[in-house]
Amino acid sequence: MTDTSVLPPDLQAAMRARDEAFYAADAVQWGQYTAGRFTTVQQNGQFMSRAQRIGNLQAQKPRPYVAREREQHEQQGELVVTRFFSGGLWVVEVWKRVDGAWATVMTQATTAASNP
Repeated sequence: MTDTSVLPPDLQAAMRARDEAFYAADAVQWGQYTAGRFTTVQQNGQFMSRAQRIGNLQAQKPRPYVAREREQHEQQGELVVTRFFSGGLWVVEVWKRVDGAWATVMTQATTAASNP
């Protein structure tokens, strides 16, 4: 696993900006860090494409930012898999460079046990 501090600074910035956009319910900003062929599986098991997730995000209200905890990263060149705990969920993200910039290509969220 890779320590966050050794991830490329531009990836760290992209992760933070995407998280901030998520909590702000800013679909435009969130979309800048989300690949066109992005897919996700939500904690309720719902599968969504990028367009579906943007529509879902647009229907949400902003809420307070929750920082990532217990992050773990595995980097293989320009592909990074990260797992973290946030807001009662375990989240797995896959990031890669798309046209020279970091973007998520897939995520999956799982509701954490009551004592994670």
